[in-house]
Amino acid sequence: MLRILLAEDDVNHATLARQALEGDGHQIITAPDGRAALAALARQVFDLILLDMRLPDVDGRELINRVRGGQSPRPDIPIVVLTGYGLRQHLDFFSSHGVRDYLAKPYDCDELATIIRAYDRQN
Repeated sequence: MLRILLAEDDVNHATLARQALEGDGHQIITAPDGRAALAALARQVFDLILLDMRLPDVDGRELINRVRGGQSPRPDIPIVVLTGYGLRQHLDFFSSHGVRDYLAKPYDCDELATIIRAYDRQN
């Protein structure tokens, strides 16, 4: 079981991801924007961040920069990106910031669960 921070501003996407992952026994804490995600990271320990790239206040790119830059107790925390705005322009950024996994929206919940299970086996 993983403690996952789900940073997602779309209620429908958050609900789908939560249902898919809680069904596998994971604990999901949601944040509707980047500021709330950073605050949650400062308060709690997570095993993984599931991150929408387009968030209000602090977007996904900035959140990744802050986490990797040490504004999180765990700068090496795995981050899985979800985006509906194309992946190609982000691939170099992901690679240089240790983001190994990403899904384009709309994504298949089974595919998301498979990615998360791989991280669960590593813990």
